[in-house]
Amino acid sequence: MRKVLLLSAVFSSLAFAQSTEERIRQLEEQIRTLQQEIQRLKEEQKKVEETKQETEVLKEELRKLRLEIAVPQLELKTYSGLGPAASKAMFNSRGVSIGGYGELTFRYNSVDARGGAKSIANVQRIILYLGYAFDEKLKFNSELELEHASTSGAHGTGGGYFKAELAFLDYNFRPEFGVRGGLLLMPVGIINEVHEPPTFPSAERTFLERRILLSTWEEMGVGVYGTIKNFDYRFYITNGLMVKGGGDYNVLEPLKTLRQRGARAVADRIGFTGRVDYTLPYNLMVGFSFWTGDVMSKGGLDSKLVSGGLRRGTKLGSMTMISPHLWWQYGGWDVRFVGALVNVNNARRITDDLHASDSDRREKPIPSEQRGFYVQVAYDIFRLFKIDRQELYVFGIYEDLDAHAKVPQDSVKPDGHKLKVFNVGLSYKPHPLVAIKTDYARLNYSPNRKDENEYRLTLGFMF
Repeated sequence: MRKVLLLSAVFSSLAFAQSTEERIRQLEEQIRTLQQEIQRLKEEQKKVEETKQETEVLKEELRKLRLEIAVPQLELKTYSGLGPAASKAMFNSRGVSIGGYGELTFRYNSVDARGGAKSIANVQRIILYLGYAFDEKLKFNSELELEHASTSGAHGTGGGYFKAELAFLDYNFRPEFGVRGGLLLMPVGIINEVHEPPTFPSAERTFLERRILLSTWEEMGVGVYGTIKNFDYRFYITNGLMVKGGGDYNVLEPLKTLRQRGARAVADRIGFTGRVDYTLPYNLMVGFSFWTGDVMSKGGLDSKLVSGGLRRGTKLGSMTMISPHLWWQYGGWDVRFVGALVNVNNARRITDDLHASDSDRREKPIPSEQRGFYVQVAYDIFRLFKIDRQELYVFGIYEDLDAHAKVPQDSVKPDGHKLKVFNVGLSYKPHPLVAIKTDYARLNYSPNRKDENEYRLTLGFMF
């Protein structure tokens, strides 16, 4: 009996030991399983967080894409005669595009900045570009401009206005050939087409481009354009010019009175304008531009040639403008040369239709000939210090122009018809689309006109 009990105790102990070991083994297995499950849950949680982050990134990209479709970002590239901001609509593949630029200026002139005042602070221009891409080939583009902050003559010293400076439909068949029609920028010089403030270093546009090449100059027209390898061209038929079409006579820029600028422009006579450019290695562009066409009378009370005035649209004479140019932008350099030669046929008849009095006809003539040129050299000195994403241009510009190189018989050349400009300054670009520009310009007039010193500051931007 004792043996039986002893054997039972031994077997019970062995069974208990085996049971305990088995239980420990099972618990260890459960712990391992639990640890694996916890690790799996952690990995899944990590994936959930990563998926959430990816979702947020995709949401942001989708938001940007939607915004980009509506308002594309500006890239520093141009489209057949338009500045970077004006080109925005032309590179947009579909829908609406919005861009613009602004020019806020401060100017001191040692003689007269405006109406006797020597210092003027001015909202020179606020521009809105509005375009629409009907599809990848057919597009509309426009430029709406507010000058001098307000259209009210009661604000400041007045002179402000709001107008369209560009408005056309464009169909691009292929890079070599496109057509456009509407209110077009005349493709003469450089600045008339590419005039957003960050695209040139001086605080204001050059005197030659403003006073002889008539910038900004736009007319109604239709024409063709294209790029064939390194060769670019634009040719337009436009309305002709008209006496007092662009406002009253100014002795410093006498031909600006002839522009019509799309405001019910009389088109009884036409003009023809064009431009060709060839791009050489190292981004050296050379070419020439021109405008040639008839000059008409405004007629009625604005016509002084005969009693009662001529019929509106009557031909008085013609004008031909030729402008060679060179533009080199490479390795931090911005070098430009622009020349101008303007011939006016029948300037005597145009002058007599413009003025009623003999004294004005003698002393304030429409010139028979204008000529001039300017040279610009600018360099980004930040390149010397390897400063990225910002630019600081040091520049110098020399201009030589004659607004009345020749005048009609029985007229005299106005005082100060010759002008030499010495312009030096800095243009700081904290961002490619923003320019803070300051410069000094010495204006040497001859004969018999007091020389002027100008100090200028411009805050310019485009988008």
